[in-house]
Amino acid sequence: MKIIDLDYYAIYGNSWLHKMPAQYKLITAFLVLVSVLFIYNYAVLGFIYILLLAIILFSDLPKVKILLLSLYPLLFITLYLFSIDNLTYNLTLLLIFKVLSTATTFVLLIFTTTYIEIFKKLDKFLPSFLVSVLFLTYRSIFILWTIFENLQLTLHIRGKLQLSRPVYSLRLLGNAFGHLLIRAIKVSEDMYECMMIRGYSGNLRYLRK
Repeated sequence: MKIIDLDYYAIYGNSWLHKMPAQYKLITAFLVLVSVLFIYNYAVLGFIYILLLAIILFSDLPKVKILLLSLYPLLFITLYLFSIDNLTYNLTLLLIFKVLSTATTFVLLIFTTTYIEIFKKLDKFLPSFLVSVLFLTYRSIFILWTIFENLQLTLHIRGKLQLSRPVYSLRLLGNAFGHLLIRAIKVSEDMYECMMIRGYSGNLRYLRK
């Protein structure tokens, strides 16, 4: 998923969620996030997640893309679950529903609201510096994802990771992560220089309609 795809759905979508004012969607997302953080009953969290799935089902949105994007955090929560000693069934469901509910909420938000509207509304309640950090983080995630996709293609061309050749695979993996780190630093420096040239002074400015 590329950021241009998200921008397209957010701008040209015509679902009932797109027609809802941005501030209401932000308030709803905030309430869901607070509920997910402070509720420790997996049945209630499961009910919240089912409600979110129902919203996706009964709205004119790209359902498969939203679901796939919201399931990405499961990769990380799975690794985390393997590191927990004496893992219980209840705790497993609790963590999974917390992650899925949070991810689905924010994926719905960015699919139905342009990032300009989101950060414009946030700028009214949060410090400008914090809004700038969130905005740059949002853009950087997709830039890094593009770099990661290119890196995957490079690894595929040079040779896949092979369990039968552990030393070769570890060397290939180490080089890949080193390249990813260097590219991330380079992109960060280029972004900073471009923003300074364009007159960035620490605050985001929005044009009034």
